[in-house]
Amino acid sequence: MQLEFGRTCSGHIEIICLTLQSRLDLAFSYLRLAQAEVRGGKVAHANELISKAVITYTTVERELDCISGLNENTRELTRETRTLLESIQSVERQLRTL
Repeated sequence: MQLEFGRTCSGHIEIICLTLQSRLDLAFSYLRLAQAEVRGGKVAHANELISKAVITYTTVERELDCISGLNENTRELTRETRTLLESIQSVERQLRTL
């Protein structure tokens, strides 16, 4: 029975990791769109997109904290989450220069 539980638990972690990866991809898409809006001078819409990326970052970080160390994929997700934060900060700096 323990082996079956372990497999089930591992499967759930994989699904969670895939979900988190999808959320990170979405957040990076928000940032790409925000950069385009900044270049186009559409500050209000850029701010909305950045806010969505920040909310997604916060959610992923919180959920990743709950599963970190349980799977080798969490290390890569942690790196990508840090990269997302750096990207958010970069786009925010671009926005402030307007």
